[in-house]
Amino acid sequence: MACAAAFLSEAAQVQAQIWKPSKPVEIISPSSPGGSTDTTARTMQRIMQQEDRGMVPLTVVNKAGGNQAVAIAYLNQHAGDAHYVAIANPSLNSNFLTGISDSRYLDVTALALLSSEYTVFTVPAASPVKRFADLAALLKKTPESVAIGITTRGGANHLVLCLAARAIGVDVRKLKIVSFKSNGESITALLGGHIHLVVSTVAASIDQVTIGTARFIAVGSPQRLGGLLANTPTLREQGIDVTKANWRVVVGAKKLGTPEIAYWEGALRRMSRSAAWREALEKEYWTDSFMAGRELRAFLESEYAVDKALLSELGLTK
Repeated sequence: MACAAAFLSEAAQVQAQIWKPSKPVEIISPSSPGGSTDTTARTMQRIMQQEDRGMVPLTVVNKAGGNQAVAIAYLNQHAGDAHYVAIANPSLNSNFLTGISDSRYLDVTALALLSSEYTVFTVPAASPVKRFADLAALLKKTPESVAIGITTRGGANHLVLCLAARAIGVDVRKLKIVSFKSNGESITALLGGHIHLVVSTVAASIDQVTIGTARFIAVGSPQRLGGLLANTPTLREQGIDVTKANWRVVVGAKKLGTPEIAYWEGALRRMSRSAAWREALEKEYWTDSFMAGRELRAFLESEYAVDKALLSELGLTK
């Protein structure tokens, strides 16, 4: 009887350590439908549902606003509940540093880094700027002469621009930055001649490049990307030692337990190894960056330190 009791106790402990969703899961997107994080959320939803027939229903919920602050606040209303996850990007940290939000990477549960998007520099097809050196010459002479479109001050694309400008000796505080509510607005302004350059992710500009109304002059990736970007040189190739990822990480609410974290790490790792996910990476010009556990926490800590230093230099910290 004593042996039986010990066995049942051990079995109960093992059972307690196993967790899986018992009700529908919400995947929270901090952008409106069609935005970059929304695309990641819906791709994740589709692939996880088709790869795991036993998976509970997954629903994408859009919580746009506050440059991700609204989505993270909504997520943390469900502290300790792993039926809610969100797609986060570098604004998770920059929002905190600039005072937009009171949450940073330490205030959520990081589950897995899925992918990275890299910054591209886009000009109109008729622009005299053919390569980054041409842009550098203009910025060195008169930084205010180049109107540059972005969507998020302090976001990854803005920081890549500032890092590149600093690398060529330009005072980043003198850059003429024009902020837009969406990438679509910035591209429209570019094609209308209202600004000279757009600094964004690939997805924001790829359609105009495809039809020939715009051109990429540089990409901030460690090495060249494929497809339509195969002929676009990296900043490093052009003598600017700058690369920074616009990452997409799945986070849970604060106070998740070890079993819940283990479940999501495993499920997301399996998804990242699927053929369907590989196809999505190629289609969307995403780079595979899967990372979890201690490695992910160290990565986010490093990213936070880099962003804090640069945003402080720009005078954007709270």
